[in-house]
Amino acid sequence: MYTVPRGKRLSRDERREQIIEVTLDHVAENGVRGTTLSKIAAAIDVTTPALYAHFQNRRDILLATIDELFERRTLPHRYPLEGNAIERLRSLGHRHTELLGADDDKSVLALFEFIAAPPEEGLRETMGSKILLLVDDIASIVREGQSEGTVRKDADPTQVAWMIVSRAWTEDITNLLGVGHEWNEERSNRMLELILDSIAADPGDGTPA
Repeated sequence: MYTVPRGKRLSRDERREQIIEVTLDHVAENGVRGTTLSKIAAAIDVTTPALYAHFQNRRDILLATIDELFERRTLPHRYPLEGNAIERLRSLGHRHTELLGADDDKSVLALFEFIAAPPEEGLRETMGSKILLLVDDIASIVREGQSEGTVRKDADPTQVAWMIVSRAWTEDITNLLGVGHEWNEERSNRMLELILDSIAADPGDGTPA
């Protein structure tokens, strides 16, 4: 749970960040429906009306929290990646595994709570658009690989991207369910290699590059 700094006067930006952090914690622990304005306010020791100095309403807070959530979940994708497209896709897969291994990371809990939020919360369209942006980022690497000749020309970049995202979700879900011993890092990496092997161009066998 986010720790509220004591004895420090927060700037407007710091207070906004604090509200988002507390909301992320509450969503991870209580779900979207259980994350109320009163609970957020109590956690940072302010009145509920004080939240309106930083956000228009509860939905505005939740949307800002989704932005922060995806910023964290996709941060490894924005690190400088070296090598050809296949090597970069492999690095992305491994970085997700490392992110999941952080003991204090609650982002995966919050992610699936947001995905499972009731339709009346009005968050599904935002979640969907964020995930599609992630898929497009990965697909762009596949397309670069096709241009450089390391990825088969007949590979479907969007399908490949979804396969890689699905592999990451498998890691997330098995971790949440406590069955990571069955779907362990070795099996997950083997799945990643199967995906990459299926799209890698082989200059020696006449595959169009």
